[in-house]
Amino acid sequence: MKTIKNTWVGMLALSIFIGGVLVWTNAANSDDLFASIQNGLMPLVKVYQEVNRRYVDKVDSEKFLKAGIEGMLETLDPYTNYVEREEKESLDMLTQGSYGGVGLILMFRNNVVTVAEPPFPGTPAERAGIREGDQIIKVNGVPTKELGFDKTSQNIRGPRGSEVTLTIQREGEAKQIDFTLVRQQIRLENVTYAGKVGDSIGYILLTRFSRNAGSEVEAAIRKLKSQNCSSMILDLRSNPGGMLEAAVDVAELFLPKQSIIVSTRGRQQDMDQVFRSVRDPVFSEGRLVILVNRSSASASEIVAGAVQDHDRGLVLGDTTFGKGLVQTVVPLTQSTALKITTSKYYTPSGRCIQRPGYSQWEDTTDLSKQMQFRTDKKRPVRAGGGIVPDAVIHDPEPTDLFYDMVRKSMFFNFAVQYANSHTKPDSNFVVTDEMIQDFRKYLKQKSYGYKHPIEKVLANFKNEAVRGGYQTDVLRDIQRLEDSVEKAKEDMFANEYKNVKRALRLELASKFFGSRRQIEMALEDDAAFQRAMTVLEDRIAYNDLLGGKR
Repeated sequence: MKTIKNTWVGMLALSIFIGGVLVWTNAANSDDLFASIQNGLMPLVKVYQEVNRRYVDKVDSEKFLKAGIEGMLETLDPYTNYVEREEKESLDMLTQGSYGGVGLILMFRNNVVTVAEPPFPGTPAERAGIREGDQIIKVNGVPTKELGFDKTSQNIRGPRGSEVTLTIQREGEAKQIDFTLVRQQIRLENVTYAGKVGDSIGYILLTRFSRNAGSEVEAAIRKLKSQNCSSMILDLRSNPGGMLEAAVDVAELFLPKQSIIVSTRGRQQDMDQVFRSVRDPVFSEGRLVILVNRSSASASEIVAGAVQDHDRGLVLGDTTFGKGLVQTVVPLTQSTALKITTSKYYTPSGRCIQRPGYSQWEDTTDLSKQMQFRTDKKRPVRAGGGIVPDAVIHDPEPTDLFYDMVRKSMFFNFAVQYANSHTKPDSNFVVTDEMIQDFRKYLKQKSYGYKHPIEKVLANFKNEAVRGGYQTDVLRDIQRLEDSVEKAKEDMFANEYKNVKRALRLELASKFFGSRRQIEMALEDDAAFQRAMTVLEDRIAYNDLLGGKR
């Protein structure tokens, strides 16, 4: 296997993960190429000089230059960009697999930086008693509204042994609370859950591919095998990727030694590489299912594609994201770099997983040459955009009302308030009709209002009718339609009763019992997971799908 140190794939999640396969390089250009580039840049340099010299108002030259760089890069793919110090630190975090901090996962909810999940066990935040749902108002006395989300995250991180003071607003507490924490080295957890889910079936939820992903999955497999698990489910759904090295480490746990896992190809010959497994697999036999969805990207697609092409297991779920571009990071200064797409990656059968349409400069001449490829056992597999599962199970599409409540964090916020004001229930609790009514009262207390798309259209009609001086019967007709929409909104909530009940149960499980119990509850009515269980328990069904029978 060729060297893959500091090589990456993927999109960084929760403001940490950016996306792509990255290689740091200091490669020099030839003299001829340098001269050609220099000549081509003369007009750009001239424009920059003249604007700075002659423009009527004073120009911020650094900001103006950065705008020019970003303008050029916008014509390329989304992953080629100008990397500044803060982003560079985030990239370093993924390669190292750890960072100096307090153990919090943050999200931007209700326009406030909020603790999104229970703090990592054994970390400063967990020991201090910081809770999921706590709002971070200040960091070292500086309001987070001034800092913004990214700066807040960066300011909370820092060298281990140093202090950081967080000012927190907690639901049910009248006054803000100050926590002074001593930072420590925080290890990024890749395996969020591993456990036995059937008589002989193990389940591993892998949420990212940082440096330690391979060792964590290996440890999970060995533990599950010791519990007599002879079949495995590896859940890569909504896993945005990470390091290419980590993807290879995970894939080779399941594939024979010397198996091709992924290859890269670019315009320059030195970008063409083939990555193989270099060790004997840990789970070489036994049925295997990889779960994916539309948010499984990059490193996730490498693992799923390798398992599928070598017929080592089944891929179930929805077609993956289709992120197959490789980036090289070229340092520009001590604090900046250029992250530029230099190649694409291909599965063992030769499929390029990258979806078309990523750049206005894209070469589309080869897109129609061969859109079907074959696995080791000659099963047909498709290319041209993501990994298509062996059995497709579409994620249910939420209604606009349900999505609106999720987007506005209504389930999350209600669960925080409810958990702070109620005693801990049994771990197998159910959401009652009374709890649903409490939730509806909470929506009213918070003045939650859902605007149906039709309401926006009717509002425009009404404005036009008033401005145009239409007769009152037109306005009455519009009012009748508005009343009908209000009734329809009530029906929408009733139709979403099952989904609302499930969302509340999962949020409350997280608040009362932590993320592990929340995951277990979510699997109980998870269509893709249940299909995986059924297939793994039925050897004939498993072999039929592996043989290409749908």
